[in-house]
Amino acid sequence: MRILHTADWHLGRVLGGLDLIPAQRHAIEAIVAIAADARPDVIVVAGDLYDRAVPGEEAVGLLDEALRRLGEIAPVIAIAGNHDSGARLDFGTEFFRRAGVHLAGRPRARPARVELADAHGPVTFHLLPFATPADARFLTGRDDVASHEAATAALLAGADTSAGGRHVLVGHLFAQGGESSDSERDISVGGVATVPTALFAPFHYTALGHLHRPHALADGRIRYAGSPARYSFSEEHQRKTVALVALDAAGAVTVEEIPLPALHGMRTLRGRFDDLVRAAADDADRQRDLIRVEVVDPIVPPGARERLRTLYPLLLEFRVEPPARGPADAARPALDDLARSSPHAFVERFLGDRYPDAACDAVRALARECMEQALAAERER
Repeated sequence: MRILHTADWHLGRVLGGLDLIPAQRHAIEAIVAIAADARPDVIVVAGDLYDRAVPGEEAVGLLDEALRRLGEIAPVIAIAGNHDSGARLDFGTEFFRRAGVHLAGRPRARPARVELADAHGPVTFHLLPFATPADARFLTGRDDVASHEAATAALLAGADTSAGGRHVLVGHLFAQGGESSDSERDISVGGVATVPTALFAPFHYTALGHLHRPHALADGRIRYAGSPARYSFSEEHQRKTVALVALDAAGAVTVEEIPLPALHGMRTLRGRFDDLVRAAADDADRQRDLIRVEVVDPIVPPGARERLRTLYPLLLEFRVEPPARGPADAARPALDDLARSSPHAFVERFLGDRYPDAACDAVRALARECMEQALAAERER
């Protein structure tokens, strides 16, 4: 059986004020084209279809279009992630099922199953939407469930893998050994977040969502498909893919990672302000790339962010990091010494310590004048 595995679409995501719907539509178009070319037996979306529980209209429309188009190619199995509202995704599941789209929003004490078959016999897909320990306690009636490991174990106890054939788990969780990015929402509330991979031993393949970098665990039998687009600058060097998984007659797994094209590049630019301005003239991709800037000038000129945004229209993050201080700056005066200093001496020390190469005579004169005005105002009180 050939499984096209994707996850973490996060439709409706916004990054640095930029609506990512166009980039997500670009990725969905690529996934549909890959599915049309590969003709898998089933398409799996392992959670976080939306970026928030109450998605916007464009996000809902894009998911509707994606499921319709993918469902015309092969059966689709999709589950809720921690960003989704499971109850909302469960709406109309019976109607969708008749059209070959199997949605599992809320977790169950006995995970929902989808039975498919190929030339070698049946393949059972067990669906495990994101579940908190509190969810598992309610569903199973077990008060001892206090962690994500215990919650997953309790719910998987209801998944019957004793019958013949091959078994695939579709889940949304943080498996031990997984590699995270800072764009993933913390799921550790209610106990330890990670789940040991030993819990997935009964399954021939485990298709996971939640972590945004595509990677495999346990010799490839457990895999994160990753997100189809970059959702934070911690992902700027990640290669986004979908996984085409082949499950043979004995349940052995082989995987082909198929790259997804990106609408935007993503880069971090670091340097002095004047250097960044000069470099823009020779930057062929500055109009289309998502940019984070880290300026290292001791003093950043007023309007630096706005000036750089005229050169890099998709500047999403702007940071100022003054140059590192040398060893001579390590000996800082004690607080009581500063308290005994005159106001002018305090200002001089501050300028010399904070801006050693940039505190020119004009700046020092302005600082002295401001201090005089402040002292005069204080005396008049």
